[in-house]
Amino acid sequence: AVRVGPTQFPRLNQLYTDVLTTMDWGERPELFVSQTPFVNAGAFGMEKPFIVINSGALKLLDDDEMRALLGHELGHVMSGHALYRTILILILNISFASLPFFAGIALLPIRIALLEWYRKSELSSDRAGLVASQDTTASLRMFLKMAGGGDMQEMDLNAVLVQAKEYEESGGALDRIFQILNTLDRTHPFNTLRAAELQRWIEAGHYDRILR
Repeated sequence: AVRVGPTQFPRLNQLYTDVLTTMDWGERPELFVSQTPFVNAGAFGMEKPFIVINSGALKLLDDDEMRALLGHELGHVMSGHALYRTILILILNISFASLPFFAGIALLPIRIALLEWYRKSELSSDRAGLVASQDTTASLRMFLKMAGGGDMQEMDLNAVLVQAKEYEESGGALDRIFQILNTLDRTHPFNTLRAAELQRWIEAGHYDRILR
């Protein structure tokens, strides 16, 4: 990975400065760009958290959307998530894989609980991303791009919000069970549902209250 600075990814460096200033965060966690086509980012580390932006995200997101993504990752750092997320990644990817079969079964409820916390930490930081960017359309658009990975001229934000509502309200008990099973082993909620959850938070007036 390459460390971001005034001469390395200067556009990203300036956007990061904007976000740090907006969030009034005096520390400047180190920011890196990692060469990978996957559109993602993460906040990691123990005593000194750092942020990694995948190169795929740089190509896909415009400046306003990138502020939302940077604000999201800074939200993890500000909330103390980076330490716990790093520990959870180590536990989930190393410990469980190396345990004997029956020990893994016994610890499965812990794994499920940790992943549930991880997903909820994403929703919290989505709100931080909106506060950092102060652009509701760009924040929601970021989820649309990350869900579909395509050109905004070919996608419709309102249709995605409708899709998320239909998913959440679909079917009966069996559909609900399948939805739960579909997310149990995920670290992130589906991007369409993240957009819908952020929209609900905005409509409830919480975003306006913070800005005031």
